Amino acid sequence: MRIPSTQIWELDMRLSTRGDYAVRAVLELAERPAGVPLPLHELAGRAGVPEKYLEQILMRLRAARILSARRGAHGGYLLARPAGEITVGDIVRVMDGPLAPIACASKTAYESCPAWRCADAANCTLRGFWTEVRDAIADVVDHTTFADLAARASEQRAVHTLTYQI
Repeated sequence: MRIPSTQIWELDMRLSTRGDYAVRAVLELAERPAGVPLPLHELAGRAGVPEKYLEQILMRLRAARILSARRGAHGGYLLARPAGEITVGDIVRVMDGPLAPIACASKTAYESCPAWRCADAANCTLRGFWTEVRDAIADVVDHTTFADLAARASEQRAVHTLTYQI
């Protein structure tokens, strides 16, 4: 049986650039003292993200109530809740959607496979495998908070900072 190319699902298990930039920006904010905003241009520079692109990302994170913003001379972006309450999974899902590598393994956006691909979803070996992959990814990203990542970043900086005394 020949399958039309328009029906083949491609599997791309990489975090999108948008997702990567969002995680980097939220980590930068998590490393700041609580309640201290960071202006867009400074956040873009620290996160290594083009400012215009970051602005679009931050709008999505504000709409998801992960970030908030303050206006004015001392304004900027800040976390809407404590870094210990925001997981990497929260950010990835806002930016990239469900974690499942294929739609039939998704908890939030389940779609059954086409009949040509899988006749019996309940007994599909591959669906079970991809569900395990989804669960493993979810276990890591849903149990890693930005407080965890900020602590890790601080530890790494301490290890790589050389102190000379005379």
